[in-house]
Amino acid sequence: MRVKRSKLRAGFVQIPNTIARHGRLSLEARGLLVYLLSLPDGSGATVDKIVAQVSNGRRSVQKAMNELIEAGYVKRAKLQDPAGRWVTITTVTDTPESADAPTDRLPTVGEATGRAVGGSPIGRKTESKKDTTPPPAEAQEGAERPTEAIERGGEGEATFLDTIGREMAREARRVLERLSLHKSLPLTDQEIGRLAPKVVPWLKDAYTSDEILQCLTAALPDQIGSVPGLISHRLKTFTPSRIVLPFPRKASVPVQRTHCEVCEATFPLGHAGGICRNCKDEMDRAAAFLGAGL
Repeated sequence: MRVKRSKLRAGFVQIPNTIARHGRLSLEARGLLVYLLSLPDGSGATVDKIVAQVSNGRRSVQKAMNELIEAGYVKRAKLQDPAGRWVTITTVTDTPESADAPTDRLPTVGEATGRAVGGSPIGRKTESKKDTTPPPAEAQEGAERPTEAIERGGEGEATFLDTIGREMAREARRVLERLSLHKSLPLTDQEIGRLAPKVVPWLKDAYTSDEILQCLTAALPDQIGSVPGLISHRLKTFTPSRIVLPFPRKASVPVQRTHCEVCEATFPLGHAGGICRNCKDEMDRAAAFLGAGL
């Protein structure tokens, strides 16, 4: 989990008035946000882990988490690392990008600002002070395996996110380069470079390149005034459709039946084979006749 803080000091967390006086967030959601902002980066604060540390039930924590996601304070991105593993990156911020006002009412005392309510009894702490925030429990248990380090965050998270970001940027360019091969949608390298960042959100939502290309090329108008404008509009307003692959059917195995060793008549399914009854009766009669003649 990553925490984006606008004005936080070492050892304690400062909460903007816009959070403390948020008119559309429940008290549980505000309390959960304060708890998340107090955690260090890489804490891996999933709903299950939070439930294990607080007295609220899972339903209450999940409802509060959904409120924070809807309000823009919590964001989740499902990414695939170069090894093909899917991980969920959770980002918490005290300054959401949403343009909606956090409250419909003016605060009763002063205007809501990013400054925290109250202050340190001995004055402002400087950046040189030692951070008294306890490290996550995972870090105290020694070295971790690479997979666990990625899932829980930590020092390797920034490198991992940078690698993912670069790979997604390259994949976005590859998608647009394939798109430019369409006879009706030619794009220059400069236009591809300008449009590529707009493809990345679709890649983060785990859409494949084929699904993206299908969305960008479907039902094209007869006359296209601006190819970059058309592509930009679709990247902003359209949503790709998932391509559902048909479930592969198992190849039918031909039924093998046994045959009579004498007349080659076909036996019923499950018969072990050998000589059929008619042939056996003929052979028995022939043996009896020959025995009587002797």
